[in-house]
Amino acid sequence: MQRPSRTALAAIAAALYFSEGLPYGIVKEFVPMALRFRHVDLTSIGLLNTVGIAWTLKFLWSPLVDELGTYRRWIAGAVLALTVALLGMSVSAIPSTLFYTFVAMLALASATQDIAVDAFTIRATPEELLGPINSVRVTAYRIALTSPGILALAAQRFGWGMSFRIAAIVPIAMLVFSQFIPSAARDQRRRSDKRYFMAIAPVMSRFARHKLLLAVAFTFRLCEFAVVSMIKPYWVDRGYSPAEIGTITSIVGVIVSIASAILGGIIVARIGIYASLLWLGAAQCLSNIGYALVATFNAGRWAIYAAAVGENVGYGLGTAAFLAFLMSICDRDRAATEYALLSAAYGLTGTIMASVSGWLAQHAGYTLYFWITVLLGIPPLLIVPLIRDETSNLHA
Repeated sequence: MQRPSRTALAAIAAALYFSEGLPYGIVKEFVPMALRFRHVDLTSIGLLNTVGIAWTLKFLWSPLVDELGTYRRWIAGAVLALTVALLGMSVSAIPSTLFYTFVAMLALASATQDIAVDAFTIRATPEELLGPINSVRVTAYRIALTSPGILALAAQRFGWGMSFRIAAIVPIAMLVFSQFIPSAARDQRRRSDKRYFMAIAPVMSRFARHKLLLAVAFTFRLCEFAVVSMIKPYWVDRGYSPAEIGTITSIVGVIVSIASAILGGIIVARIGIYASLLWLGAAQCLSNIGYALVATFNAGRWAIYAAAVGENVGYGLGTAAFLAFLMSICDRDRAATEYALLSAAYGLTGTIMASVSGWLAQHAGYTLYFWITVLLGIPPLLIVPLIRDETSNLHA
């Protein structure tokens, strides 16, 4: 295909990755908040996170995106499905089986959109622009994660149904926008899905021989996944309004996490991946203490604000180190397959943790639960000092 200009490519990447981030934020943050305001129990809210398995297992149907049609058509089809799901959620009773069905549809369509968008971006971006375009895509995605806050403001003013209809404006606009991006037809060199699946086996075998690296991949973000799952319900149970919850935890929180991720990238460049993995991982773990202390002492408004900011600082710093680590252990010749499988590893952990988080919080109470999330961050930090030599052997 003919590649777009640098400016056009940056604009396309920004739009596509904003569209990626919106449904993820809705499923992971906005829907749990809406359910808690409707007095749905924490166990059920946690179990709803099982729909997140779509993002974990998306590599299983990614060959279809390469083999059938063009990326532009897949993107258009996915955003059409997103539109239907959001409009369906807007007219469904909360909670109801129909509402949950549309949430699952939203997650599946979003995961499929991710595959097509990532494939398009990889093919459309020349090597010399990978850095700038990657910065654009990460920033756009994180900005989209402010959507739960904005939608919470809309829900308080216009109702939950209208907030989902407002969210549907984005995929509707993307459906139109997708008709103007390059067709990005599939690469003929990757026509064989058999070759794709045959490539997975040696990759899994390779990492199976280096179990400590997999252990870090599986557990490093566990403490973050655990705390995020119950933050919105906790704010609801403390009596805060949708507008206040959305403003602090989503809008302010995402801005802080973006700044922290940038700072984390600078730190990784200065002190190296392994030192960063240890120290920034410790910051990620310790940032959960804010919510643990607030719940322990039933602290007031400014303390919970500080806890929200602190948690997002830890998230940004930890993410910068963790993603750099994942990239560093991938074989460059099989980077796409290896990175997809490593992403699936920590994604699976996150889905399982999120699914049981409601049950744990409901039976243990918020105070004990938040302290447990702090403890979950310790095991991967104990493994980090052991993996430097293993990484050297991995690339040997």
